[in-house]
Amino acid sequence: MVSTSTNLSLNNLCSDHSSVLFTIDTAPLYKPDRPNLIQGQMDWDKFKSLLESQINLKVSLKSTVDIDDAVNHLIKSIQDSAWSSSSPLPPKDHTKNLPLHIRVLISEKRKARSIWQRTKYPSDKRKFNNLTNKLKRTLASIRSENFMRNLVSLSTADNSLWQTTRKILRSRPHVPPLKKADGSWAITDLEKANIFSHHLATTFQPHNNLCPIQIETVNRSLLCALPMTLPPKHIRPSEVEHAIQKSPRRKTPGYDLITSEVAVKLPKKALLMLTHIYNSMLRLSYFPLLWKFSVIIMILKPGKPPDSPKSYRPISLLPLFSKIFEKIILKRILPVIETNLPNNQFGFRHNHSTIHQIHRLVDNISYALEKKLICTGVFLDVAQAFDTVLHGGLLLKLKTFLPPYYYLLFKSYLKDRHFSVRSGSAISEIFPICAGVPQGAVAAPLLFNLYTSDQPTTDYTITGDFADDKALLALHTNPETASNFIQNHLNLLSIWYKDWGIKVNETKSVHCTFTLRQAVCPPVYLNHLPLPSAQNVRYLGLHLDRRLTWATHIHTKRLALNNRTRQLRFLLTSKHLNLKNKLLLYKLLLKPIWTYGIQLWGAAKPSNINKIQTFQSKCLRKITNAPFYVSNDTLHKDLSIQTVKNVAKSFYKRMHTSLRNHHNPLISELSIPTIPGDPRRRLKRTWCRDLLLD
Repeated sequence: MVSTSTNLSLNNLCSDHSSVLFTIDTAPLYKPDRPNLIQGQMDWDKFKSLLESQINLKVSLKSTVDIDDAVNHLIKSIQDSAWSSSSPLPPKDHTKNLPLHIRVLISEKRKARSIWQRTKYPSDKRKFNNLTNKLKRTLASIRSENFMRNLVSLSTADNSLWQTTRKILRSRPHVPPLKKADGSWAITDLEKANIFSHHLATTFQPHNNLCPIQIETVNRSLLCALPMTLPPKHIRPSEVEHAIQKSPRRKTPGYDLITSEVAVKLPKKALLMLTHIYNSMLRLSYFPLLWKFSVIIMILKPGKPPDSPKSYRPISLLPLFSKIFEKIILKRILPVIETNLPNNQFGFRHNHSTIHQIHRLVDNISYALEKKLICTGVFLDVAQAFDTVLHGGLLLKLKTFLPPYYYLLFKSYLKDRHFSVRSGSAISEIFPICAGVPQGAVAAPLLFNLYTSDQPTTDYTITGDFADDKALLALHTNPETASNFIQNHLNLLSIWYKDWGIKVNETKSVHCTFTLRQAVCPPVYLNHLPLPSAQNVRYLGLHLDRRLTWATHIHTKRLALNNRTRQLRFLLTSKHLNLKNKLLLYKLLLKPIWTYGIQLWGAAKPSNINKIQTFQSKCLRKITNAPFYVSNDTLHKDLSIQTVKNVAKSFYKRMHTSLRNHHNPLISELSIPTIPGDPRRRLKRTWCRDLLLD
């Protein structure tokens, strides 16, 4: 709210006090709706005809300026055609939907209020109050009836069930006032956007820990001449059309407002023009400036103070057509990229999952526990890994294996990128991006994997990478020797991190020892700082405790399940929602919380498994409103719901059958029926491979 006030002293009133007349002018902040290409009812035939009339396929694209002009003209043509072909829906008149007796009651209440304001009689005021209360009760009953009718009509066919649950589970992205550097508060959307943009402008910079010698080496290598190669294969219109058809729907668009719903309706002439632009970009190895501009929105990280800009995660919104071009190019160079990635990197790769990576670590920990060894591990936290990648270093590594035309294309792709931050309805000023892979881009994860593909490894440590999440394990009978193995690897990594401008948060990294013995491993250091030790660690969404009992992970998941159940309690227990939809809510919104990683923690002891089984039984009882004499086994059988133990077995068997013929040898090694090394079973506990037994 924006308010202004003036005061005037009144000296002519008969009173013992000095009376003051306040004049307050209050008006709400006007927040215009965000622009959208589809504004109400859309005439797609008119859209296609208007767009075809504005596109000229005989345009010459022989220079970078021609490409930029063609991209700008195509975007403007699509926007103008969409706005000219859409008609806004008329505003809804909610009073027309009210029954006749309600409208009569409203009219009577207004008349009674007018009479009371004119006469000021107590009898007239009493009549007005009675009509007001009667109207409130009647409207409340109608709202209750409409709400119950809405619950009965919820269905998955029209997505009404998911729209209702989305409103319950998803909080509105509201940014509270931010604290400025001088201690004052940023209240308006423009002030918040500028604070975020200045913070991100300092974030998208290379770290200062890069050696000047390394910078000179990189720059000298980039100046070397490129070899002669054949020209690249042209992009066909069918490839562009297929990529657009496969693009996800309901994604927030970039600054150009073009969504996949609009792109799939493009006429053939527009697709040919887009293909012409793509081929010109490939021929000239040039990426248009307009497709390198991103609008960033900030999302608050859970559990972080909301008044600091560092507590927010940037979400970059890029133009759709730039993502389509990236998909087409990545499809061509993906085989080359895969051959240059190490086997221990599982992030953002086909048929590589977080469960595969954690399975490797769990196997080594299990082997150490069975053999009475010390398994010490380090889990590193990389600071702003994707935002501080050195562009010169990335180009140097791309130059070693990519064809020259693709290398020059990525060079143009990384150069002259800019961003602005949107907060509410305000847009900040534009800032350059001087480092990092493009946040939100299709190629960003693979580019980061390539940048970190040459990290040093040793023969005495087990390395697990998933994008920027790094884990190191070392096994030995002597705790000092195990720590020395880890320390030697960390010394090599510290040199590599310094050479390539990567910073590690030593205070957020964790040193954890997995063993049943009382021995304590000596501390390990990174950049001459000791890494904090802990009894358990969270890695890729799973909590690993030092004895691998999974007690901490299961307890954490039970708390998350309780919280989600409280949010959905009304829908799960409502008598107006049918049983089929209730079970669907449980299977899609509650069950995935505890099934993640069940292939591994499903082998925990029964007392831990029963914590999740108890939750499932209670939830099914609430859904069905079953009486006390109906057993839990009967509920599971009647509803065709598997027990937690059976779910663990089925999940692991399904995963285990897909491991044998995997192209990554580190994953195919997981397909053996025993723990790697086949140690003698000394402990009276079950491991994940025991789930294969009936």
